[in-house]
Amino acid sequence: MKRLRVFSFVLIFALVLVNIIIPTSPKAEAATQAPYNSSVPEVGTKTDFVYKIQNDRVYINEYKGTKTKLIIPETIDGKPVFAIVSKAFTGSDLTYLKLPSSLSLLGSNAFNECDSLTQIDVAEENKKFCSIDGVVYSEDKTVLRAFPAGRSGSFMIPDGVTTIYNHAFYRCYQLENVNMYNSVTSIGERAFSFCWNLKNIRLSENLKTISPFAFSHCDDLTEIHLPKSITSIGNDAFLGKINSNDSSKEYYFVDGIYCVKGSYPAKLIKSLGLDYINEGTRLTDVAAGITVTDINNILPDGSTIKVDKRPLSSVPDDFSNIKYTSAYVFDIYVSAPDGSISVPQGEFKINFDNSSDDLIPSATKLYSNRVGDTEPILFSLTQDSVTCETDALGTFIALASNDFSLQGDADGDGRITLTDARIALIASAGLIKLTDAQKSACDVVTTGTDNNVITTADARKILRTAAGLR
Repeated sequence: MKRLRVFSFVLIFALVLVNIIIPTSPKAEAATQAPYNSSVPEVGTKTDFVYKIQNDRVYINEYKGTKTKLIIPETIDGKPVFAIVSKAFTGSDLTYLKLPSSLSLLGSNAFNECDSLTQIDVAEENKKFCSIDGVVYSEDKTVLRAFPAGRSGSFMIPDGVTTIYNHAFYRCYQLENVNMYNSVTSIGERAFSFCWNLKNIRLSENLKTISPFAFSHCDDLTEIHLPKSITSIGNDAFLGKINSNDSSKEYYFVDGIYCVKGSYPAKLIKSLGLDYINEGTRLTDVAAGITVTDINNILPDGSTIKVDKRPLSSVPDDFSNIKYTSAYVFDIYVSAPDGSISVPQGEFKINFDNSSDDLIPSATKLYSNRVGDTEPILFSLTQDSVTCETDALGTFIALASNDFSLQGDADGDGRITLTDARIALIASAGLIKLTDAQKSACDVVTTGTDNNVITTADARKILRTAAGLR
């Protein structure tokens, strides 16, 4: 033990001696210092802004600071920060912003081209605005004022919002999908303009006004469904490009605008020289993500749909030969304006493309509950969306499986069918991802080097088995 203490003392002395003889260089010392913590929002100072004082209130005209996470102060020069004018933060590198309680006026395009901004909060004491999950709304939550342009992926506009304000989603380059509840009645000027990656948007069924340039320059948005409720479409709402040489206009939505035949939207689109596709009235249960199209407009105006999902303890006899791990049904009802609930007869299209995985999980088959009909109308693993026609709304049966013990049975229903061959073929092209259990079931041609790698040879063998050739 004594020998160990002596060795430790000698080692410590040597280290100290090294530091005396060879001092740490300034560069090395700087490298070991804790980096600046930019994750903590900082309160801005007067030097961060170009502003003016009018009527004892501060109007911010420009942000010239370098802070990336900024809290706008309540006062500057002892005066309350009252307004942020349009384009005040244009092109800034902000990733986070908090608005003060004193703010009463917010320019419609205040955060133009803030491509890194992912969250905008509002002080709780503010009487004009509020924030929900980093998005700015009016204090009563009926107007969506500003969406942070750095957000990507999908966004659901909350229930209760009636107005999407001018420039609210302007130049949100990374946004891909937008859904909204049927409370929305108005979309402001350039609200979604230059959303280059926006691929899908579902409009409210009670939408009345689409303002000028609302969807201009949405390059990836190739179709749009206009509800029958619309009474006003602004100038160049669907404009694609303007050629500066001859001022000709190009529209991305030619052959991609869906309208109710004879409705105001259809007549207006035609008057603009654009093509449209006749379609019946669309009704959506937004929470369930299921849309029903009344092809022949037999439902009264103001009708709504409701989808109810419930577990199924036993399946009808027609489905008894189909293996499944869990089963449930969902019923689609129509509610008329007078409050009556019905399952009307007629021709309807039912679209499940926005259904969540909770409603229709992976490896689920969906069947229309008809006697003698056991052909699935939806297989969610290989279909992101489907449109099926039925002569009546009503009950649909969903059968999910997680048992893939049968070789060649990619969907786990206990049978080798053409669907299994299709899954294997799509998987071999890398278009869908299978679970390890599904890969094992599909890997029917083993060469010793492609274990659990699905190839076209696997798909061909499953196809031959399904056709009874093996």
